[in-house]
Amino acid sequence: MTVTTTARARNGPAFGRQRLPERFCNLDRLLAGMEARGLDGLVVTTPLNVFYLTSFNGIAHKADEPRPYTLILARREPEHPILVLADYYLTTPLHQPTWVKDVRPCRSVMSPMDLPPRPEDVDAHIPRSAAGIDWVEQARAAYRFDSGEQVRAAMRDLGIDRGRVGFDDEGFGRRLGLPEVEVANGYDPLMHARAVKTPAELALLARATSLNEEAIRRTVSRWEKGWTRQDLNHAYAVSAVELGGFVRDPGGLVVSHAVGDDPTLTVQSGLEDEEVAPGAHVMFDCHGTLDLYCWDGGKSWVVGGEPTPEGAKRLAATARVGEALVDAMRPGRRVSELHAMGREVYRKAGMADADGAFIFFHGLGLSHMDFEMHLPDGRPYRDWVLEENMVLPIHLFFPGGERERAWLEEVVVVGADGGRPLFSWGFEPL
Repeated sequence: MTVTTTARARNGPAFGRQRLPERFCNLDRLLAGMEARGLDGLVVTTPLNVFYLTSFNGIAHKADEPRPYTLILARREPEHPILVLADYYLTTPLHQPTWVKDVRPCRSVMSPMDLPPRPEDVDAHIPRSAAGIDWVEQARAAYRFDSGEQVRAAMRDLGIDRGRVGFDDEGFGRRLGLPEVEVANGYDPLMHARAVKTPAELALLARATSLNEEAIRRTVSRWEKGWTRQDLNHAYAVSAVELGGFVRDPGGLVVSHAVGDDPTLTVQSGLEDEEVAPGAHVMFDCHGTLDLYCWDGGKSWVVGGEPTPEGAKRLAATARVGEALVDAMRPGRRVSELHAMGREVYRKAGMADADGAFIFFHGLGLSHMDFEMHLPDGRPYRDWVLEENMVLPIHLFFPGGERERAWLEEVVVVGADGGRPLFSWGFEPL
């Protein structure tokens, strides 16, 4: 597939945008998950799942707007997926290649409502430089005026206009009005695939984590006495964006900080504005994305000085728990076992109230879940079993006042010989 080339920015960010592989999804695992659930095909419309299966990242679309793209995949013909998309997105695959060669555009919101639709309307969205490219010419010939018609035609062509078809948005499947299709859950097979990362995905997550680590270091270096929480949030957002990342409204710092001797663990609203006082323990739990892959995590920062003796004890114990859990993150472990193991390490470190510690995990990838919620037989799946190349953040919080609490969040790749941390800075506080 021909792509355009551009000059590189002279003063671009350290983690500038890059072209991604044409295919980086775990397709074999997806097909196995579809077979286990008796699915003949998948129809995918949510932005992250479309990106996962196609490398297509469309600009400007918001999650609750009508879906301007749909990926149709047949289990028995997996090498011939079809991508239906709004006509104005036809140039995106010229810049970011995709392994999907059957691209079918449809009339979009940019089309004039005061003029009758014409087949040649699509030419307004095809640059002259793309003339003669096979997939573009095929796309021009496949242009249709109605997106629903285009999706139904693609399903017929792949033989999944009947049978059991998974939709990551089941409501979309029902609105298509296909009487011979059993609309089924497509969310879980996709999350089953996304749970185990391909080498390309691991590289993307490592890159995103490196950006987060550097953004936290920059934020700490910029701190000045008298700063408030909003100053800290703004400094982090600026640091992340300077480096090439994206931070979601209302902010990138997630965990909030109770003041005084309040030991509560809460999340931020984005409106907190108390002073970040010297000696306080700031808990960096930072979220953002790079190439749509999420970063997460951070650790404790003792603002402008050394911790108190009690604070140092809790921070040291939390570092020991983090180190032990990373080593234990091997295939076959259940998350509940890791919870119990972490609590026992806290006890051995002399923390009598270990039951009050927060120890929790979730997946990480294109979202902060990336785990199926239900097994193929429909049972809820909550106590996940680790598999090689899963990525999970470890969250550790030992409660205490603002000068005693301890926080550590490490991002870990599960491996046969133990977990591999994606942060480079170890387990001790900043």
